[in-house]
Amino acid sequence: MKVRLGTIIAVVAMCITCGVETAVFAGNDLARNIVRGEKCAWFKDARFGMFIHWGIYSIPGNGEWSYAVDKYAPGEYEANANIFNPTNYNPREWAKLAKAAGMKYAVLTSRHHDGFCMFDSRFTDYKITNSPYGRDAVREFLEAFRAEGLKVGLYHSLPDWTHPGYADTESPECIAGGRKEPHVPTPEQYASFTNLVYNHINQLTTEYGKLDLLFLDYTSRTKADIDYFGRDAILEMVYRNQPGIIVNDRLAYFKDNCRDFDYYTPEICVPNQPQQVKGREVAWETCATMNDNWGYCRADENWKTSEAVIAGLVGCVSKNGNLLLNVGPTEKGSIPAGAVNILKALADWYAVNGESVTGCGKSEFTPPHGCVYTQRGQTLYCHFLQSPLGDTILPQLKGKIEKTVLLRTGEPVELIDHWGFELLKPDEQRIRTRAIRPGDVVKIELK
Repeated sequence: MKVRLGTIIAVVAMCITCGVETAVFAGNDLARNIVRGEKCAWFKDARFGMFIHWGIYSIPGNGEWSYAVDKYAPGEYEANANIFNPTNYNPREWAKLAKAAGMKYAVLTSRHHDGFCMFDSRFTDYKITNSPYGRDAVREFLEAFRAEGLKVGLYHSLPDWTHPGYADTESPECIAGGRKEPHVPTPEQYASFTNLVYNHINQLTTEYGKLDLLFLDYTSRTKADIDYFGRDAILEMVYRNQPGIIVNDRLAYFKDNCRDFDYYTPEICVPNQPQQVKGREVAWETCATMNDNWGYCRADENWKTSEAVIAGLVGCVSKNGNLLLNVGPTEKGSIPAGAVNILKALADWYAVNGESVTGCGKSEFTPPHGCVYTQRGQTLYCHFLQSPLGDTILPQLKGKIEKTVLLRTGEPVELIDHWGFELLKPDEQRIRTRAIRPGDVVKIELK
């Protein structure tokens, strides 16, 4: 792999001498948080996005960490770049699937930890434009998703397993290679590596049009106490190039001892509460897979049910968070049938219930058993995660309901006021929900 050599000192010097203060970091903490809140407004309204893990790891088809967990002879894995030819790649179809499913933004891997660039890098030959495919997949993705009116972002790996300047126990030499400790880069190798990271992010944020989001991944737990990638230099460059962009939190392992990030990224879970950092609530997004892998895994047919995905989505929204749902396209550029089936089921659900997600957030009311609430203004949405036993008891809502309707049918949901109140609390309201099924949403308009 050929890279343009340089030093981190030169990078920092360039940032210092540019003489530009970004809007994000101008003024006091209050001013910074106001600007951050304005930039994140679309993100908080969107609530649902598509994550796309795709690269030459789709050829062995054992997930995006294949290089680290499977044994390869020297150069064997990298040789997949010589046969990568995803002739079925059609990002317009991907964008239409995402939009129909209710997704408002999408994030594609421009480079994963294996170092292979899905864009036309000016700093390495290890890239898709040197493969038989020969085209810039990142540019085509951005154009297609923008054309559908979706916000666009890129995932860019901070680690690079193919570069001698990066070393970590979470790398192929230690995982598949059996070493207890990674090699120690020379100062020149480390400087070359950090310069490459900087230059790649600079290229992506200057040559590919407006980006709405940047998902940087990740700081290893073995580097938790050091600023390994030059955090401030990278962020100040990104905000200078793209003043409206939002950037995630993964330039730091611990979140309380560094600058604030635009949004935060728990992973493969629905947190039990809105996320807080430094004692204040923050914008957040959980990313999750449809099966058990991020990148394409040929043997993985453990697809989640659409009901499980919907429950995860509304669970995030009910805590003021987003869901970034992953697909892992094949080596030919097709989204696997199992993922397509889930996306189409989500599209059917969203066509009826989408108003309960987009633009919604946490409710101060306590949801009934088996349900979660989302809310927008005076409209409360009761999401049923399971079929109710019979009637449903709504805490705190007695005398506060103007109208109820089941979104799936458009039919009103009956308020029960003539019996069954002997042991209810005075503020509880009984509603008739015997025809409800998992995934249904009752819209409750409050007085």
